[in-house]
Amino acid sequence: MAEAETKNTQASEEDGAQLELITGRQSAAILMLLFDDDEAARILERLEPQEVELLGEAMFSVADVDAMQIDGSLDRFLQLTRNQSMLAYKSDEKVGRVFRQALGTSRAETMMNRFAPKRPSNIAELLKWVPHKDLAELVANEPPQISAVLISFMAPEAAAEMLQLLPSDLQEELVYRVATMGPVSAHALAQIHGLLERNAPSAEEIAPPMEIGGVMDSASIVNNFPKQLGRAVLKGVTRRDRKIAKEIEDEMFIFADLINLSSKDLGTVVRKVDTAILVPALRGASSELKAKIFAAMSKRAAETIQDEIDEAPPQPMEAVRDAQKGVIAIAKVMLDNGEINMSGGGADYV
Repeated sequence: MAEAETKNTQASEEDGAQLELITGRQSAAILMLLFDDDEAARILERLEPQEVELLGEAMFSVADVDAMQIDGSLDRFLQLTRNQSMLAYKSDEKVGRVFRQALGTSRAETMMNRFAPKRPSNIAELLKWVPHKDLAELVANEPPQISAVLISFMAPEAAAEMLQLLPSDLQEELVYRVATMGPVSAHALAQIHGLLERNAPSAEEIAPPMEIGGVMDSASIVNNFPKQLGRAVLKGVTRRDRKIAKEIEDEMFIFADLINLSSKDLGTVVRKVDTAILVPALRGASSELKAKIFAAMSKRAAETIQDEIDEAPPQPMEAVRDAQKGVIAIAKVMLDNGEINMSGGGADYV
């Protein structure tokens, strides 16, 4: 009897060890292989390009799994999904339908542009699958206004990488056009969609008119350039429009960038900031930045500021952002005067 129990225990331990060799990615691959072709294809349609690549690689790696590992993968899936809610599934589509029904398409789109997260579009999804080299060739051969719209749908990191493949004068022009872009019509979006798919989109694929681009988008792109290239592009934008270049520059240096200052320089900045500005500014700071700022102050001063933060009533986010801009304005003057130095981030272009 004891011998049988020992064998069962050993078998159980071996089974557990074998299951541990199956990663979460391989478990997902096993599930994909269990679905029929149509179901698996519908799942792949919802994944990002990198996820598709990793999942495809894993699907080849699990070809020889045994029945026990398949059962273990199914059990793991059930455990992970047991407490998942379906409330968030396609919630953006639900909100859009309700608002359009209540307010009409035009008013609903205007209203949702104020509060809704930046909505993904078919254009953004299509762009994820196009290699940067191919995108660069497309952008180089299209009118700048079309190219700027395309860039506005890209992630800043991807846009910066793609733009580096273009001539310098085109880099400057496109960064400027992204910064000054206004509303884009549904017709223009449909043309761009067709350009990427090389066919005309269906009616439901055409996005409604939307606001894209802007100074913040351009600042994010320039912040992702290598520093020397960023300086050159910003200088080129300055030659075109000094006001827009200044707005881009201002958005490149944000409150969170203060963490790149040395403790000594950070203390120098903080000593020039009025408490009435510093207290609300710190309410929106990360715990790491707040700790570094407090470490740059005397213990008594840090305790006083923390007490004021704790005792102050809730602040509107707009007030917090205004206070942070006030701190940044002081830091920018000190950077320009050479009183402090910044190691990294957009401040190198200031």
